[in-house]
Amino acid sequence: MAGAYKWRLLSECDINDPFFDSLKEDYHEFENWYLKKSQERKQAFTYIDESGLGAFVMLKFDETEVIKLKERKLPACKRLKISTLKLSDKVQGNRLGEGAIGIALWHWLESDDEEIYVTVYDKHIKLIEMLKKFGFVLAGYNKNNEGVYLKSKKAIDFSTPYTSFPFINKDQNEFALLPIDEKWHDKLFPYSELKNTKQETEEFAAANGMTKTYLFFPYSEPVYKENQPILIYRKFAGENKQFKSVITSYGTIVRCVKIKQDNVEYRTLEDYKILVGNKSVFSSEEIESFYSQRNLYVLEIVYDHAFGEGNNVNYFTLKRDGIWKDGHPFQARYSMSDFKSILSYAKQDIRKLIK
Repeated sequence: MAGAYKWRLLSECDINDPFFDSLKEDYHEFENWYLKKSQERKQAFTYIDESGLGAFVMLKFDETEVIKLKERKLPACKRLKISTLKLSDKVQGNRLGEGAIGIALWHWLESDDEEIYVTVYDKHIKLIEMLKKFGFVLAGYNKNNEGVYLKSKKAIDFSTPYTSFPFINKDQNEFALLPIDEKWHDKLFPYSELKNTKQETEEFAAANGMTKTYLFFPYSEPVYKENQPILIYRKFAGENKQFKSVITSYGTIVRCVKIKQDNVEYRTLEDYKILVGNKSVFSSEEIESFYSQRNLYVLEIVYDHAFGEGNNVNYFTLKRDGIWKDGHPFQARYSMSDFKSILSYAKQDIRKLIK
């Protein structure tokens, strides 16, 4: 079967799957704990394919106790605990692993918990690398010699699009716009549109990962910058464009690579194909055919947040209220004030999204 992320009852997962062996070795009480949580009908966010489990994530909200470390104590505050986080070798370090951690961080964003944390033994090197990539910091070690990795809403690291995920810096004052034809938009962001339940949205998102790669052909050179927030604009080709062309979501730019400009080649075809890899929504044939375009760029973004069904902001509203920037959209710039207005139109909680 094709692999898929899904929220599942613990009773639906096979405790005898070899996937759980390392958890049983690390935590002698794991099987008893698992049975108890199964009886309580607890759920986990899981990835399963033909070879079995590949990811298992459980969340515990609103913890308020002091965290005791060997050298100090972390004062009590509201925390989301990733109570179980296991990623198989086939998942760690790729989009599926990104997706598992990304979903936990999205839940944290929506919660009122001030911090999120997870405990991990030092031997799980790849998992720790991924946690650090997404801004978790080693706070210290507990009595069981587990590292306590923590992220706080009061101290978000905005140095990269990953460490800051999924938040926007309150001091940011320049937002870009990415116009995408509806066909490609809905392939790249299938969960931003339009009729999915929250659970289905998370399952789609995790399977596709938080990093998105898009190929585009601007008339003039775009002025996208690394670590710059970017609004995602879905261009509708049918009737009533002004009402059906909408901002659906936003992300943060990882990089924008110039492949060709005015028919001048800045990257060879082979370099370009390696750069794109299998990270885009385009087929290998389409990727190669695009190299004949006069202008060609590769844009990589981290996908921070989707507005959800009924909350997208259309061109008519943006134009009517003086927010839409005329001229070429690839060179448009929006201010923090513009961004907050768009969030308000989209019925989003600004307090939770901007730190």
